[in-house]
Amino acid sequence: MSVDEAPSVPRYRQVADQLVREITEGALPAEARIASERELAERFGISRMTARAAINVLVRRGLLTRRSGARAYVARPKIRFDLSSPEGLYRQLEHAGIQPGARVITAEKITAQTLAPKICQALALEETEEVYRIVRLRTADEEPIALEDSYFPVRLFPDLLDFRLNESIYGILKKYYGVAPAQSVQELEISLLDAEWAHIMGVPVDLPTLEIRRVAFTAEGTPFECAHDIYRGDRIIFTARTAGVSGQNEEAVLWQQILDNLHHGLA
Repeated sequence: MSVDEAPSVPRYRQVADQLVREITEGALPAEARIASERELAERFGISRMTARAAINVLVRRGLLTRRSGARAYVARPKIRFDLSSPEGLYRQLEHAGIQPGARVITAEKITAQTLAPKICQALALEETEEVYRIVRLRTADEEPIALEDSYFPVRLFPDLLDFRLNESIYGILKKYYGVAPAQSVQELEISLLDAEWAHIMGVPVDLPTLEIRRVAFTAEGTPFECAHDIYRGDRIIFTARTAGVSGQNEEAVLWQQILDNLHHGLA
């Protein structure tokens, strides 16, 4: 099989499109090894440099992954994460039949005075109050997929750091403190993973990510978590549900103020 000699579409993209069709149709299932650059060059009548460019396109799109140096494999299906669900990532992974996990990077108690003012405002903290900062690397079937940097008021959750924080924190809050997320305000931003977080996650620098700055509320409207999450864009598909549109009210104005604060305070 060869590609168009005088293409309107570059030859490397023709090859990439053919590989996408084979992945979509199941001829190349998840974890299957992709032919080498030399093999692709012989199959399509192209140069090895063109074959490499085709593979690189699909690696950037998250359809292929590289292992053992230059060898490429079909990536596993992406994980779906419903941003509009009150359930956290842990429970959603469980429901999907995926083993959730977490590695604690930082778990400390600090004073509100050391925090950015916008975080204090989001959590309605007094200057003399204490807050827990918990940073975790989240995994799915032992694969790193996200980083969480979360803050919880100590007055709401005394002794929180005594629990096993590599499990569902929301599960701990519900079981031992009677607190469950009822609603949240979230700000989403596409970005590239920096060198520090890439090293922690064990993935390439500049990997496309979705950053989420979030404030979670109880059913009574009490803010109990302020977080900055970073999710791998190559491994997760984000979904959201919409409700009926209502008129602007005081609560909507408050939420917009919180979003504005988060953008400046957690950036």
